[in-house]
Amino acid sequence: MRNKTKYILLTLGILSLILIYYNDKYALTETSFDPIELKYSKWFFAIGILCVGIYFFNKNLRNIITKIMFGAFGICLALNLFLYIQIYESVQMQKRYDEYYELETCGKMEKRFAADLQNGKIKYFQFGIGYDVELEKILEKKYDIEMFGMGCMIQSEFECYNKLVNEYLTEKYKKSLVDIYKEIE
Repeated sequence: MRNKTKYILLTLGILSLILIYYNDKYALTETSFDPIELKYSKWFFAIGILCVGIYFFNKNLRNIITKIMFGAFGICLALNLFLYIQIYESVQMQKRYDEYYELETCGKMEKRFAADLQNGKIKYFQFGIGYDVELEKILEKKYDIEMFGMGCMIQSEFECYNKLVNEYLTEKYKKSLVDIYKEIE
């Protein structure tokens, strides 16, 4: 095997291993989903490592084994890059949500709303059984408001923030959240 090939395979293997670790660590702890792509990437990584071992023991198959290693590590890296993008977005969204979750009073939420309004990064916290995708699209596209699904447990401090969002929409766009909900129907 040439030096260039060795370095490429080593780079593929190391990058794959790092991304497998990152994705495995954050897939379940931060995003609460266990992606099938992660399981497949681990299998391809194992195949690549197995081929590395076979490469040193069987001199007749080295050309084929090298190609299998490229394929296995390449697929592993591609799957992990795909997952990294998904997981990274979820982790960042969770971090933004956590900033608000720490604010335990209406007064703190009002201060945060004022800061968000000034920065142009207003949020809306939707409560209920189902997540309204259409509402999210409208709030994001027309009003530049990011929406978070909060589930069934209504939390009063988030309702204080939502009340300010409603007042903002009414004042700036002459539409309340009720009007926006009616647009969806």
